[in-house]
Amino acid sequence: MEVSVIIPARDEASVIGACLDALAAQSLGAPALEVIVVAAGEDDTAGAAALAAARARFGRFDVVRLAHGNKNAALQVGCARAAAPIVVLLDADTVLGTDSVEELASALRDGPERALHGAALPRFDTWVSRYWELNRMLVKELRFDGQLSGELIALRRATLAAHDLAALFPEAIGAKDDLYLGRALAARGCAIGYLPTARATTLVPWTLAGLAATMLRSRRGAMGLLPLRTASLQAAVSAVLVGSVPAALIASHWSLILAAVCLAPLVSHIAVLASRLATLRRRGLGDHRCELPRLLALDLHGRALKVLTFVERITGRDPPHTFRGQRPAR
Repeated sequence: MEVSVIIPARDEASVIGACLDALAAQSLGAPALEVIVVAAGEDDTAGAAALAAARARFGRFDVVRLAHGNKNAALQVGCARAAAPIVVLLDADTVLGTDSVEELASALRDGPERALHGAALPRFDTWVSRYWELNRMLVKELRFDGQLSGELIALRRATLAAHDLAALFPEAIGAKDDLYLGRALAARGCAIGYLPTARATTLVPWTLAGLAATMLRSRRGAMGLLPLRTASLQAAVSAVLVGSVPAALIASHWSLILAAVCLAPLVSHIAVLASRLATLRRRGLGDHRCELPRLLALDLHGRALKVLTFVERITGRDPPHTFRGQRPAR
């Protein structure tokens, strides 16, 4: 077997069949894959996975039932069982393109040690999911942010074997486990990369309520993981941008010049966003100029949540991390 695929799955009976069917159709060939599903929750995810695997004829297939623990606990269990030289960490709601596993494996076989993630595209097309996709292009295609994205990650098994799995996948991390893993690997000298040709579709938020809940969970996770100095700087910048308009309205009672000064950071931010959208257009990645107002509004919403979650951190509040993202009706 050439590639081990680890799939942590909690209550994913409705989506894991499509995930495994896409794995079976990989150009590398199903017999070259070892697939390990670590199933948890109250539905019959394990049964649905076994049924889909019976059609697939993988080189090896195993379902492990996780009695307790979160996604990182599942990844610990799955990675400890992996036997192939390349390991792919795959979300159960992600459907891979036909060549994705082969693309990742080929990129990892040669060259320096690194961890890669692929390009996860929205499964459903709504204005909310299009914002998510546009944001991905800005932080991945236009200028790679150097962070792992958790839907589809690949690395060498030797990289995992060189480190304590509990240190790479600590159960205490309840959100942004991909951010933590990328930072942990980078601190150990492993480069982080992005392979846009390894494509997949996934269940990103497609409604405003789902996006808001996802944003809140994501920013809580990020603000809890980042060094205090970095988190403080990000929160301060966000507070200045979010507070620009209210501050300008208040300042306008005394001086229009002072109001203009208050608005200057936001105007500069809008100009930067417009410039980045123009760059996407020049690179042939689509004309998204009409999406600038929505991009700005949702960006400011996310920044307001970043300020809120930073306040939660410095006041010692321990909020719950329960939202798993949206799932379609069965």
